[in-house]
Amino acid sequence: MNLERCLRNALAALIMPMILVACSDSNVESVDQQTPGGRAGYTQLVAFGDSLSDVGTYNPTTGDANPANDTPIGLMFTTKPGGTWPTYVAANLGLPLAPNRQVNFGVVGQSGRVIELGGTGYAEGGARIEVDVPGDGVVTQTVPGVGSVPVQAATRRSIKTQIDDYLAEHGNAFREDQLVLIQGGANDFFQFFANTPPADLPALTPAFLNTTVTAMVRQLGRLRAAGARHIVYANLPDLGLTPQFRAQGPTVAALATQLSDAYNGAVAQQVAGQGIMVFDIAALIREVVAAPATLGLTNVTTPACNSYTTPGNPATLSALICSADTLVAPGAGATYLFADGVHPTDRAHAVWGGRVAQLVLAPR
Repeated sequence: MNLERCLRNALAALIMPMILVACSDSNVESVDQQTPGGRAGYTQLVAFGDSLSDVGTYNPTTGDANPANDTPIGLMFTTKPGGTWPTYVAANLGLPLAPNRQVNFGVVGQSGRVIELGGTGYAEGGARIEVDVPGDGVVTQTVPGVGSVPVQAATRRSIKTQIDDYLAEHGNAFREDQLVLIQGGANDFFQFFANTPPADLPALTPAFLNTTVTAMVRQLGRLRAAGARHIVYANLPDLGLTPQFRAQGPTVAALATQLSDAYNGAVAQQVAGQGIMVFDIAALIREVVAAPATLGLTNVTTPACNSYTTPGNPATLSALICSADTLVAPGAGATYLFADGVHPTDRAHAVWGGRVAQLVLAPR
């Protein structure tokens, strides 16, 4: 199946009715105080992070020369229909959540551009903790029917810049009635593994971990310093259990698990006592892998999607363009743990978001 057809099929199954969306603070006062979130004292949800928390920043449907298959709606990095864990937190709490920005893939100056939407979902696929994407996310690609051109493929925003932009747009402060979700670090790990020769990993790992832990702790501290009082930090998934790292053999997978654990332990230790709720997604994934049937899952090792941007090339498998028609089996989004090499399926995100909702609704 070619990319264009993948995109059309993804759009047909895109909308998840349970997701509540809003575009600005003007909707805060209209939140029903009888919803679970309203009763708990939350009137707004804010999310920072990478593709695991992205609620629809990227719109790849504009990435070809055919305007007939374009849509104004961004996609999420999971199986579809479905959403990422912040959308399920929003649905469980009855709070609005929409992307802050949307990136329309395509030729710069034509369909490729960044659109300001004004929502409070700042998380963006590809985001690192403090390193922005160079060139504002514009890269040279071959566009069908156009040729080799500069293409808007991302935005520049790291998690640090996401927080910068939130503060600039909201009076440099958070409110007491906001619930702030944040996660990140996986893309920093991917860069480290991709750019470090295996022989150099033992020598370079300590410095990498120190830099990455320090960066995340610094951003969590900024949230507190700016007035955020209800923060959920989801730690790093156990990377060694993902299909991407499993495929590289047991030695690499074991190292990925070891580094994930070291990172998670160090961040948790440094934020202890600061009023930050740490959600252990690494532990949840291990729980699911150990007993998948308890959640109705049948596969916890291989991807549910066949949505390759280059057919047959495993490195190009992307959950962003995964749809009901690009699954390895009917209903795989509800029975597999992983959508692609690193992203969870809709079912996994629903469990994740539900557990977080339980955490924040527990008596404080």
